[in-house]
Parts: sequence; structure tokens; C-alpha cells
Amino acid sequence: MNKTLIVYHSRTGYTRRVAQALARRLDADLDEIRIVQPMQGALGYAACAIEAIAGLTPALRPTKKDPAGYELVVIGTPVWFWSLSSPVRSWLARHRPKHRVAFFCTMGGSGARRVFATMAKLLGKRPVATLALTDAQIDGGADDRIAAFAQSLRAPRRAGRVTGARRTRTSKHAAAAA
Repeated sequence: MNKTLIVYHSRTGYTRRVAQALARRLDADLDEIRIVQPMQGALGYAACAIEAIAGLTPALRPTKKDPAGYELVVIGTPVWFWSLSSPVRSWLARHRPKHRVAFFCTMGGSGARRVFATMAKLLGKRPVATLALTDAQIDGGADDRIAAFAQSLRAPRRAGRVTGARRTRTSKHAAAAA
């Protein structure tokens, strides 16, 4: 079994593309978070917005991997209306990775900081690193930022975040909590 699991939800494919690129770089297992009743089209888009803003947790299909068996779980989500996507919120409510976690998100424009704070609060732990990419950055080629994020996950265990190609450490207290 690999030491790293990447679990993610993707509605439009951007988060999936980043998850797959990370999995290749980290030689990690991949597990997609899928809802029981997929939301498509304009009505699906509106339903996603309502669920995200209201903090709802839709029913999920069973995932294939148990995060408890991994040393690092990397959780990827799209940002929906400046909020955590409802499928990832559901997954976080049902799973508590035992070891280190890292977060990444994809978005049309903004909302990453708020989403990462929500994820950390739901898990009760800080991520060792984070990565936020816009859809335009992904379309333009975000390989360098993805590579820097992957490299930061191989670094010594301490809490921090990745912004672009650098790693920022948090306080000693935050590192101890991680």
C-alpha cells in the first residue's frame, strides 16, 4: 500500500486534473468522492451553490480507500461560491485521517483561504501544506506549482502552506497541533 492517498471531488474536471498530476508525482493512491445523485447542467450548478453556501452534506457513494491506512491524506476540492464543496464536506464529516493531511483547491477566482480554514476546522487539524489554483492557471499549465506542492509534501513533517513555489511555516504551536 502507498503511504499517500489523494482524495478529491471534481465536478468540471479541474480538481481531477490536479489530483491526477499529484498522484503521478507522489506515486499516491487516488480516490474520487462521488455523490449518489450527480448534479448536472444549470440546475445542478444552482444546487451546488445552495448546498455549499448552506453547508449541506449530500449522500456519497462509498469510497474505495480507507484514509486511516495512510501516513498522508491529500484532500482536493473545488471552491463553490467561496465555500467548501458539499461532497468534500460530506467526506470530511465521515472520515478522520489519523496522520498528516494536506489540502488543495481549484477555483474560478477566489475563496481558497476560507475553504482551507473550513477544512481544517472540520478535521480538527492543520494541513502540512496547501495549494490553491485557479482554472485559468490550470489551463495555462500549473506544473511548476504542482511540483512545488508535491515536493513540500516530501519535506519534514511540520505545519505550513505552499504559495506558489515556496513553503511558509506557521507558528510552533500550530506545528505541534499538526
